[in-house]
Amino acid sequence: MKAQRVRRFPPQSDIRNPCKKLPISPFGVSDTGYRDILGEAAWARLNPEIRPRFSIRPAAGQCVRYAGVMDRVELSWMGWFFAQACRLIGTPLAPYRGKNVHMQIELIWDQKLNGVAWNRIYHFRAGRAFTVRSTKSRGGCGELIEHIGCGFSMRLKLSENHGNLVFTSTAYLLSIAGRTMRIPALLTPGVTTVTHEQIERDRFRFSLAVDHPLLGRTIFQDGEFYSDVSER
Repeated sequence: MKAQRVRRFPPQSDIRNPCKKLPISPFGVSDTGYRDILGEAAWARLNPEIRPRFSIRPAAGQCVRYAGVMDRVELSWMGWFFAQACRLIGTPLAPYRGKNVHMQIELIWDQKLNGVAWNRIYHFRAGRAFTVRSTKSRGGCGELIEHIGCGFSMRLKLSENHGNLVFTSTAYLLSIAGRTMRIPALLTPGVTTVTHEQIERDRFRFSLAVDHPLLGRTIFQDGEFYSDVSER
């Protein structure tokens, strides 16, 4: 049976594209950050196709890109509210619902935050395109921090589960004037869990779930991706 190819993207003429003028490459600079945080034992249990993907970071002036399709982009009524409210501080959440949403993930080096900026470009129907941006970097104690914008961030825990790499938020933070405060859980969208699951050599599944302590699941996304080194 002939393998089914993941659908390609329609042209993007109306969306901000950070990689447009940067060389596209699957390669980057060696980086042991994820390995150091996860620990040697858990790192060794990861699927061998996942380890190389998290052993590099983009070099300055370079872009690493993945392409694929989100099978589902779901928001509860409270998830929709949080997604709209978060547009005041940046673009950490996709504000629309959809199925079979074409998407690109573009990684570039963020010199200001000394980390990797993840630009997730969603192509919703009716010509609606939206870029979600956040930057992952190491915190002062060596932990992984995801910066959302305007001083807001998430502290993340890394773990291995059946060979997959899992990111779980342990706290939402707000930094103002050099001071960092923890945001009460009830005032956040909920615990964020992102799973990176290998499907076959050149494909992986990305899923994102957000669960509020009182309101249950507020956000869910799930899709299949592959490395994309073609240039437009």
